[in-house]
Amino acid sequence: MMSSSKLQYEHLDQQDHSIRLLRLLPGRWLDNIYCELQTVSLDDNPAYHALSYVWGNPQDTGLITVDGSPFQATKNLITALRRLRSSIDAKVFWVDAVCINQLDMNEKTSQLGLMARIYKSAADVQVFLGESGVLDLIPHEQQALWDDPPRTHWVRDATMLIHTEHPPHKDGLDSRGVIIDWGTYLRLPSSPEQPGYKPASREVPMWAILDPSNGLNAADQHRVDQFFARQQDPMHGRHEELPPLERLRHNQSGAFAMMKMLSNGRCLKVCCQGPLDSSAWQGALNVIAHLVSLPWWSRAWVLQEAILPQRDVLAIYGEIVVPMGLIEDSGAVLPRHYARGDCCKRFWNSLPQAQKATLEKFANTMGQLEGIRQTLNMLRMKQIEMLKYLIDKTRFKEATDPRDKIYGLLGLLSNCDEPIDLIPDYHLSANDLYTKVAMQMISYTRSLSILHHHEFRSSPLCSELPSWVPCWGPTYGSLTPFQIGERTANFLACPPEPGRIPHLAIDTPCPNALVVQGRFISKVSAVTTPASKETTSLFIDLLTFLQTFFDIDPFSLHPITQEPEEDALARTLLSDQVFEVRYELKAGQVVFSRAYAGDIQMFRLARQILMAQKMGQTLVLILPNGTVMDDEAKAHVVMHAEENFWCANEGRVFFRTEEGHFGSGPRETNVGDEVWVVLGSLVPLVLRRATEGEEGRRLVGYAYVHGIMDGEAAPGVNGEGKREVYLV
Repeated sequence: MMSSSKLQYEHLDQQDHSIRLLRLLPGRWLDNIYCELQTVSLDDNPAYHALSYVWGNPQDTGLITVDGSPFQATKNLITALRRLRSSIDAKVFWVDAVCINQLDMNEKTSQLGLMARIYKSAADVQVFLGESGVLDLIPHEQQALWDDPPRTHWVRDATMLIHTEHPPHKDGLDSRGVIIDWGTYLRLPSSPEQPGYKPASREVPMWAILDPSNGLNAADQHRVDQFFARQQDPMHGRHEELPPLERLRHNQSGAFAMMKMLSNGRCLKVCCQGPLDSSAWQGALNVIAHLVSLPWWSRAWVLQEAILPQRDVLAIYGEIVVPMGLIEDSGAVLPRHYARGDCCKRFWNSLPQAQKATLEKFANTMGQLEGIRQTLNMLRMKQIEMLKYLIDKTRFKEATDPRDKIYGLLGLLSNCDEPIDLIPDYHLSANDLYTKVAMQMISYTRSLSILHHHEFRSSPLCSELPSWVPCWGPTYGSLTPFQIGERTANFLACPPEPGRIPHLAIDTPCPNALVVQGRFISKVSAVTTPASKETTSLFIDLLTFLQTFFDIDPFSLHPITQEPEEDALARTLLSDQVFEVRYELKAGQVVFSRAYAGDIQMFRLARQILMAQKMGQTLVLILPNGTVMDDEAKAHVVMHAEENFWCANEGRVFFRTEEGHFGSGPRETNVGDEVWVVLGSLVPLVLRRATEGEEGRRLVGYAYVHGIMDGEAAPGVNGEGKREVYLV
């Protein structure tokens, strides 16, 4: 925590929405930092900028001077203030670490309640992402000569990405695919001739591009042209005399040239104008990898700081200043190019795996931010629904104080309906806060859907929480918590019925136990090790092992469903679902649906193809139209099967029950655990007997259990077999 022991804070009046602002006094680059605090009321519309940054290591601090008193600030904040400071003029900022008395819990609670308004009211928000490595290559003696540090500004063009059902075509477009004659573009039929864009599929909506009448920013276009020239120069990067600083600046310029192109609708493949191993191309990707790995992207509080502002948001990356929207758009739109078909798919497949990994991480990080922004702008939700959505989407975010994983989202709920009883309160423990929020979600939705979120429970906080309360931390497996919710919504293992909703137990040895009603199905009799794509050498070997594990007889029927056991196995291995990616939105959306008979046949066919390949045989398959399935089609069948298998099962286990059920469940599932269907849960749950009473159970996680996913084993109308269980 930053120390303010020698700085005397004046009391803030909560009634008139008072805040403190930091006046950053002028100074040269390496001068000591001097600031003054002033108290203002938000009701008076004060003029100020807001700073968004990561505090950094609380033990790595240095001194700044605030109101004449020494103040211990983290090194990351000091660097941010240096980057923001002018050698000529004073600047006014709101900086949480200094403007809030961090030692006054009451003030901290009240001020954080104003966060949404603070960021919405700011003239702009300056996001300090972090240093880029440039300073490490500039001698201290040279930096001492600066009045202000070097700054390179990039501009976000007012380009519009327009949703169209037809692929862009040449007529009405310039050489870059930009619409210059909108009327002609709309009237003429589509054509595959337009450079940079090729038709992918008539089922996939495309982007057309409408540039501003005054054209693109000339300085940025020059940097883009230079990036292309460096890629095409076979000697670039091989000149021994090229200084490291110049090389790094070239790479950074190349990275932002790529972002500039992508944010303006250009294709990924158009960004590459040379060989994939060129130093200019690889160097630009290295910068993107460094940029997206900076801690700012993983912190809980920054989400609202990036989304709430109603004016400009500028990102600072070392000496580069760039609109945040340019970075966000360029990454969010990427999957539309490499995952949509003929546009950039072939180019994408030619990339080395390391380059794909960099671009995928960039796309995922920006897509998550863009997806949340679009949801907030497009959907009207009640506050508790939006809070659940946001928590699910931000589990990967980190917070020094676990309470901030929830409090850091509350500012995004201001435009939602039906306010909930939840304000920042740092007198409330993290344990009590998480339990309170979980119970509010259950009571409001009359659903136990939050119990479906499997996750590691190894942190100290998780060990203190009841097993039914989510930690809202990172999950394992390939599914995000939001996608888990989408998958489980396709089932109805226990149809809803009138009766008592789940509630907290009263007057028991464990007061935070959740009382639910359910029906015991069977005990787990055998469990596999967790499935792992990373450690699986051959997919066919895994399929063969699972066929043996479930003791599949090709001529037998499944004991529960009386269908062929091989079909039951295939549905279990897919969790009876397949997915597709839709790109109506920039970031794309994964959509799940129940598996049809054709999906099951395709999965079994994939196993036959893989088995033939392993044995060195050629499997001849005749399609319904009488033609022979070619190798490319076979490869597509296998890829579809593998992708859907790992989507459902990465990090999870398969199990059998004493009654003969086939199932898959959380990695912690053990022999002796119990399978239950519980009122309020759309899917079965794996529970474990606890020491707290006869009916005490610990939640292990959600499960797919073949044959009981659609209410076949639910308690009847008279409640046969139903009883109360205490989740502790």
